[in-house]
Amino acid sequence: MNEHGFVKAVHKKLPTNLYRWKIHDSYTSGVPDAMYAGEKAILFAEYKYIPKLPARSTSPVKINLSGLQVLWLNNFVNLGHNVVVIVGTEDRNALILKEKEWDTPILKGEFLEKCIKIKDISDYILGVCTDQQKCIA
Repeated sequence: MNEHGFVKAVHKKLPTNLYRWKIHDSYTSGVPDAMYAGEKAILFAEYKYIPKLPARSTSPVKINLSGLQVLWLNNFVNLGHNVVVIVGTEDRNALILKEKEWDTPILKGEFLEKCIKIKDISDYILGVCTDQQKCIA
């Protein structure tokens, strides 16, 4: 699997009535990969896919956000918007980073403890956009 396949797998689990926009902006760097909108909220998501995690549980997982991506994500969190980084990896596991968690390094052991399945990611997106399960403080 790659990042495109990972995003596609998440989108496949979302209901058709949830608006989703796979953002492709050739003019502005740092813009997240997707926007989701329901009757209650909008969520911006940056997707990253890591095909192979580090060998040691004490090694940091490299998410590889660019400086402009971090700037965009943090600015929109500061404006009060729902913003997440969704990190997919081998074995169809994933981690949702919210509330600027992408600013703090995460070790492989902690990453694996917090991992969820793709269906849970879709449920989270749906919850934020329809049930007002806010991902911001």
